[in-house]
Amino acid sequence: MNTPQAAILDDTSTQHLAVEYRAAGDLDLADLGQAWTTAHDIAVEREFRILLAFGPELWRRASPECAPAALAPFVPIGAAPATAPATGGDVLFWLHGSRPDDLLDCALAFHAGVAGHLQRLSETPGFIRHESRDLTGFIDGSANPKDDARLDAALVPAGQPGAGGAHVFTQRWVHDLDAWNRVPVDEQEGIIGRTKPDSIELEGDAMPATSHVSRTDVKIDGVAQKIYRRSFPYGGVAEAGLYFLAFACDPARVAVQLERMFGTSGDGLSDRLVAFSRPVSGAFWFAPSVEDRNAALGL
Repeated sequence: MNTPQAAILDDTSTQHLAVEYRAAGDLDLADLGQAWTTAHDIAVEREFRILLAFGPELWRRASPECAPAALAPFVPIGAAPATAPATGGDVLFWLHGSRPDDLLDCALAFHAGVAGHLQRLSETPGFIRHESRDLTGFIDGSANPKDDARLDAALVPAGQPGAGGAHVFTQRWVHDLDAWNRVPVDEQEGIIGRTKPDSIELEGDAMPATSHVSRTDVKIDGVAQKIYRRSFPYGGVAEAGLYFLAFACDPARVAVQLERMFGTSGDGLSDRLVAFSRPVSGAFWFAPSVEDRNAALGL
């Protein structure tokens, strides 16, 4: 199978930066390739990871034969007041390592290379904190697949268009920490579906049907709809939240979880967590394999 981009599976980093772009007019992929090469050389020299992902429409144009059939833009989900908006985009540039100054140097070099070709939509620097805890205080990604199971969850299987690549979903969430911190810990645990100190999943009657775990732990025809999360907290005193970043072999795995979270799955239930955190962005991307990415960029 083609080689997945190394940034997907390397989870040793403590610092993150995600920059989302929209194409400004006709994007010349050769120019994007030159910017990527410059950034890649910096990342190799300073030993951190970078990833390039494409919006669905751009990837279909860049490499139609390597575009999975299921690849499509994200559409909004839910109804007011709990909605997941779609903000779209054409290029996602994600960096992670141990030094924020290195990440910034690389991001600035990439940005200079795409000036006039891409318009920045958002820029989210973030970090890993306290045993991978989200700012709600709960450990994030406890149920992430491990070892080879990560590959099954994250990557398009061999023999399919785009094999070795990954569907990517990003969503920036803003937490209402004042409201959250007024909730007693035992009630917080019921909202999440895990204990706060040690992230043990609740069982039996202790697990509410509206908990985050209950709404996102899904099986279809006996197959667990696992995704591989690489989310990170961001922000400070004025605004804080989570940049949700997930890789999936099939975008339907993301969609079914969101439908269950935002009350559109048909069972009349939704995720209580959305009362304390709201998404302000949302987009699907495709992170092609190294071989498919380089071919599309003319490298």
